[in-house]
Parts: sequence; structure tokens; C-alpha cells
Amino acid sequence: MKQTLRTSLEQPIYPWLMGISPILHLYKENFGLVLDSEVIPSILLMLLGTGIIFYMINRLFRSIHFAAFITGLCSLVFSLSGHIYVLVFIPKSLGIWTMMVLAGLVYVIFALRKTRSQEFFAKATPSFNLIALALLVLQLASLAIARVETSKFVQIYADNIPNTSPGKNAPKAMDSATKPDIYYIVPDGYPSDAWLKSTENYDNSNFTSALEDRGFVVVSHAQSNYMTTVTSMTSVLNMQYYPSNPSPYSDHDYLKLEGANNKVARLLADMGYTYIQLLSGSYFPSPMADIVRDFTPQGTIDIEVDIKTVSEGLFTGAMPNTTADLAMIERSYKRSFYTAYMDTTLLRLARSRLEPLLQNAHGLPRNSSEPERFLETIDEVVRISEMPEATFTIAHLLKPHAPVVFNEVGEQIPENERPSPEEFFAELRYVNSRFLHLIDSILARSKNPPVIIFQSDHGSLLGRGPDGGRNTLFDIYSAYLLPTNFSVEFPKPFTAVNSFRLVLNSVFGIDYELQTDKLFEQTRSYTFLFQQVDVTEEFLNVPSNEKSDS
Repeated sequence: MKQTLRTSLEQPIYPWLMGISPILHLYKENFGLVLDSEVIPSILLMLLGTGIIFYMINRLFRSIHFAAFITGLCSLVFSLSGHIYVLVFIPKSLGIWTMMVLAGLVYVIFALRKTRSQEFFAKATPSFNLIALALLVLQLASLAIARVETSKFVQIYADNIPNTSPGKNAPKAMDSATKPDIYYIVPDGYPSDAWLKSTENYDNSNFTSALEDRGFVVVSHAQSNYMTTVTSMTSVLNMQYYPSNPSPYSDHDYLKLEGANNKVARLLADMGYTYIQLLSGSYFPSPMADIVRDFTPQGTIDIEVDIKTVSEGLFTGAMPNTTADLAMIERSYKRSFYTAYMDTTLLRLARSRLEPLLQNAHGLPRNSSEPERFLETIDEVVRISEMPEATFTIAHLLKPHAPVVFNEVGEQIPENERPSPEEFFAELRYVNSRFLHLIDSILARSKNPPVIIFQSDHGSLLGRGPDGGRNTLFDIYSAYLLPTNFSVEFPKPFTAVNSFRLVLNSVFGIDYELQTDKLFEQTRSYTFLFQQVDVTEEFLNVPSNEKSDS
């Protein structure tokens, strides 16, 4: 038996094992956030590609052990190239970086061929096999733990839907002076004019003046309570803080559920409002929404969320492939694993060309960063403004957040995830023009003057302040438009948790007390959303000697 084991270890299998381990590691790190159904095909394609490379090198050099070593090296370079590029290089150098990697790999192959004997590679094979096998077992164990932790407390999804809402089949109110359309438009990562001026010396006052000319109140001192999209939007829509996760679900699932089935939407549904979700991938499709709309290369689609089916399969990671609607629900809030994997590899260079092919082949919604999603979401909001019903619409737009995908005149350019200030502001000027077009279209098509909350979820990482940049994600762009017969007095300080408390009090005469303003630094960002540190005293913006905005 020992002889059999020794003989087995002498056969080079480590190139294939080395190809699988990075895929499993990526899946484990993004478990619950990516499409599970795409992991196995990724592994099979990696195994096939590894076999082809091994065959070609072996045919060229006539040595299975040398071919195995070079194949393993190619696999390592392929799997790590995207990671290293993000850490070291600016986006515009991606093509140069890829050529450098390939040229360096060719040089190493021929250098090793000249300096190392075939016996060297044969003796190294058993050790490499054992190391690769140990790494694979470690990844499998870590993945098993992650799966158990996220699925062991599966409960009925319907329990998260309060029974106080009349539901999507209740009679609907019409757009009127007393029940105006309400739009919560979230430009992602948009900082205030003051921050742009002080940190990047950029003057954004033309955009602000244009909003004010249209009747908006721009709240110059507004701040987000959290540093991440999912926590910030969920906090705003539920008018409360989220210091912990009391549910059996993962942090992401809990916050996405809370955001999708939020208190503001339930309150407005009780009044007869039509609740409309325009999906962006940042929150879960809501079963209580009247319209759940997503965007694909084939066009705009509506999703019907079946509570019972979702509760049986969603959080176990065991989505039935035979249920087309359920698969589409999953694809509407989970990222494509293919895309995530390409980002970490040499395929990063070709992702913009490969991604549309994958979307068409698998019926995937558009990636959140695609320029078409941004433009199509704006067009959809314009169409919603023509509906006769009183509507409550949530539209999260991934702009001006990176990656930069437009130039100043709106031409689409290759994704640039780490833009220079000049590139960022060139896109911002175009994005601002689209925001103004959206607002003008809403105002022109609305039967009655609407309520528009145009407010960022968090600030920008573009610049770094004197504290090293820790405060940059709290500073947000914030603008409110209410019909002339309503008004809001914005306190100083003002944080986003009180957004809807102020608006609902004004428009519907509710008497919500305002939450105490608090800022929470999320020390592990999206990795652990509830590892929070109260930094209110350090970063809360308390303007002095100024009157409140109204």
C-alpha cells in the first residue's frame, strides 16, 4: 500500500489541484453573495484549461514533470494576476500589465528549462502534490464551515414580512396633491460640494445651483450614519440604527431583507401607495413590492417574488434550477461568480467583452457597474413618473461611484476602477447632466408636484482628509424637493437616519421624533458589517452660527 501511495504521489496532479484552490477560496470569501450554480462550471473549465496547457507543454518539451511544473506556474500566475494588479497597478496599465506577465512567464519557462534538470522536477513532484492537496483540503474545510454557518438557522422567510401592510393586492391611491409620488434616488458615493472643494479643489456649484433653481433644498452639512451602501440604505428606509444582527441570517441577508421590506414602504403601502423597487444588486427583491424591476441585456424584466418558494430554498444555497422565477430572483441580488473570478485572473483584461456573452447565455441581469444599467434605470424612473398611481420608488444608481465608465460627453469607456481625479470629475460632469435630465423629466411628466430625495448612501474614497481618510465616507450629497405647500427644517447636525422622519412628518402630518445623530465606523467594511465603532464625537459635523436649512 505504501508503494502504491508513493507511486501515486510521483504522478503530477498538483497543477489541477492548484487551479481548484483559488476558485474555492474566492467562493468561500463571497459565499452568499455570488451565484452558487456558476462555481462547478468554473472548476470544470479550469481543469480543462489546465489539461490543455499541460498537453501542449509536454508535447513541446517531452517531459511530464517539467510540463507539470510549468503548468502549475501558469495556473498560479493566471489565478493571482488580477489580485496583484489591483494592489500594484493603475487601471489604464491593465493591457501593459498583462503583456508584462505573459512575457515574464515565457522568460521563466525557458530559463528553468536551461538551468534545471528533468530529475529536479521529478523529485519535486511528490512534495508539490502534497502541498497542493493540503491547500485543497483546507479550502474545502473552510467552505464547509461557511456553508454550515450561513444555513444552519434556516427559517421561514415570511416571518420577516410584517402583517401590518395591506399587500400588493390592496386598492391603490392615485397621485394627488395630498399623496404625491415619492422618489428615493440614491447616487452612490456622491460627496458634498464642500468636501469636493476642500479635498479635491473641485467646484461642483453649477450642479447644486441647477438643483436649487428647480426648487431643491441642498443640505450642505448632511452626513451618512454608516460607511457601506447596504447598512446606510437600510438605516434610512427603516429610520433606525442597526448595531447588531438579531436574526439567524448572515449579516448581508439580514440587512437586505430589512431594506427590501422596510418601514417606510410599509407605511406608504398602508396609505395606498404603489411600492416600486428598481434593483441594483444592493438589496433583496421584496415580496411586498408591487413592482420589482431589473435590467438585462434582453431588456427590462419584472420579477414575481414567491415567499414560500424563497423561504424553502434561498438561504440554504439550494436554489432549485427548475424554477426559472426563483433563479432570476437569485440573480437579481447575487453577483455572477464568473465575473468575480475573471476579476482575479488574467481574464480581467477581457472581462468587458466576455461579460455580455455570459449574460446573454445565462439570462443574467446587468452587472451593477455597467453603464447600461445606470442609463436604463434613469429611463425607467422617467416612465414611472407617468403612472397615475401614487408611487414610492427606490432607485439606487452606482454613480458617481467607481468604476468610471463614461467620459465627459457620455461616451462609454473601459471600466476604470481606480480613476485619477481628472477622470472621476470628467465622468461626474456627464453624470450630473443625466441626473438633471432625470429630475426635469420627472417634474415635466408628474401630474402633481412630487417629493424627491436625492441623497447619497455614503461619501467618496477619491480623496483623503487630514485624518487619513477615515471621515470621507460620512460626508454625503443631500438634496430635497417637496411640493410648495410642504417644507422641512433640517437640523444641524443632520444625518441620513432622519431623512424620512422629516419628510413623512411634513407631508403626512406624522409626529416622528428625530433620532439622535450618530456615526459608526465599520472597521471590517462588508466583511463583518456589525463590527462598528461609534465615532460620533470625532466626525459629526456640527455647523456653528448658521440657521437651519428649510
